[in-house]
Parts: sequence; C-alpha cells; structure tokens
Amino acid sequence: MVLWKYKDKVSEFTLVISDRFTVNAEIPFDKIERVDNYYIYLTDGETVIPIHRVLEIRRNGRTIWSRK
Repeated sequence: MVLWKYKDKVSEFTLVISDRFTVNAEIPFDKIERVDNYYIYLTDGETVIPIHRVLEIRRNGRTIWSRK
C-alpha cells in the first residue's frame, strides 16, 4: 500500500526485516522495486525478501505497522 498510496513520499518509509546475518535490517522503501503476495523485490535485481521476514514498517523513524 505504501508504494502506491504514498509514491511521492516513499523516502519517508523504512522496512524492518529479520535477517539471518544481522538481528534486524532496515531497508529504505526507495530500494523496493515491487511486491507480490509472497516476496519483496529490491532494485538491485538480485535480492528477494520473503514477506514473512517483515517485522515493521516505519515512517520517519516512527513505527506505523508491526507484526508483534
């Protein structure tokens, strides 16, 4: 929803995911190319993140959605 509804302001949003190598990783929404029902695809053309790894969505550092 963020990519479509706030497409002019995506730089305000950050995705927090659980990562196997780090405890939590933050990904700016600017780096997200597209999202489907199961995965998030980043603009580097290689990275694919499963949706179940998403922990939070933040806007300007404030949590607006959390899995917990």
